[in-house]
Formats: sequence, structure tokens, C-alpha cells
Amino acid sequence: MIRKYILFFVALTLFLGSCNNKQKQASGATDTVTRVALDNPEKIQQISEVITRFVRAYQSQDNGKANALIHPDHGIAIVYRPGAMDNFTVVDSLDFSKPVPESYPYTTFPNDKVLTFEALPEFQCDTDKWTKLGFFCDSTSTSKTQVLETIAKFQDEYNEVKFDDTMKAQISNLENGSFRVILNPAEEHFLIFHVKQFDGAWYVTLLDRSYGNCDA
Repeated sequence: MIRKYILFFVALTLFLGSCNNKQKQASGATDTVTRVALDNPEKIQQISEVITRFVRAYQSQDNGKANALIHPDHGIAIVYRPGAMDNFTVVDSLDFSKPVPESYPYTTFPNDKVLTFEALPEFQCDTDKWTKLGFFCDSTSTSKTQVLETIAKFQDEYNEVKFDDTMKAQISNLENGSFRVILNPAEEHFLIFHVKQFDGAWYVTLLDRSYGNCDA
């Protein structure tokens, strides 16, 4: 009888341990896709600092300061439009003297806008104008911009470009749970990028050089 109780206890312990591990794995998977809640001044200050630092680095064409905000393991995805459809490449750093693509230089422009957290502007191709101008980060819980995932699915379906599991995981790490930022102080000038938190620190994970341009 005692042996039965011991076996039962061991089995119960293993079962609970297995459930706990599954819960941890599920929690870890969720953390990669759920955005950090910007629910206190400290978090807002942290993300604001990284956003404004990247804008200053971009405007001054400072490779060192810009690359300090790129995760050393995950890199940064650069979205561009080489023809009729968007594409992207993942690099480990930015070089402002060698833009991606080469024919589209990293241009600077004056900015006097202050960062605000609200719904992002949209670029309307029929009028060739933005719905509003300014400096925005969309922190709403319903906002999800799956730029890389959309491109990958489109390339897979229409160009028969297959992305292996490694690239899919990289796309997920860079994009899921990120915040999209649009700086457009004037109709003809804009900078679009994403920021995301990894292990408590914020990084720039995507530079979108395609949106805001309706040319085929």
C-alpha cells in the first residue's frame, strides 16, 4: 500500500512539473508576440528615449549611435520596394554611406515635432498626402503592423520565394510585439521604423523605406 502511495506521489510530481514547464513555454512564446504595456511613466520614458535617439542618429547620419540601438543578435530588417512589390533584407548594422537599396540614399530633413503616442497617420495615394503630420508612436493594444510577415507570405505565394524556419523565426523576433513609429514633419519627408523590447532593453528592429511611396 505504501509503495502505491509513493508511486502515485512521484507520478503526480512529474505531471505537475510537466504542466509547469508547458506553462512556462507558452508564456515564453506569448512574450515574443505580446507588446509591452506602456502603462507607467518609466516605460514611456524608456521607449521615448530610444525613439528620439534613433531619430537624432539618423538625422546626423551617425553609424555608431544608430547601431548602438540595433540588437547584436537579431539585427534590423530594412523594407524597400525594388519594383512592383515590397521586399526586405535583414542586416546586422546600418551604414548611412551604403544605403539599402543603393539607389535610395538615407536623406535627412529638419524636424521640430515632439513625439506623441496616438494612432499613426496614413499615406493616401490618391492625394499623395498624409492624413496628418507630426511624430507618432502607436501604443494602442489593437495596433499590429505585420510588414515582414505580409511580405514573406506574398513572396511565397506569387514569387515562389520560400523562407526557411530560421528566417521565419528571425522575422518573428524582429516584428512581433514591436511598436511602429512615423516621423513626418512635412509631406515630402518621413522616417518610419519599429522599436521592440528585448530583456528589458529597447532596440530598433525595422526600418520601413517603402511605405509613403506609391510608385510601382
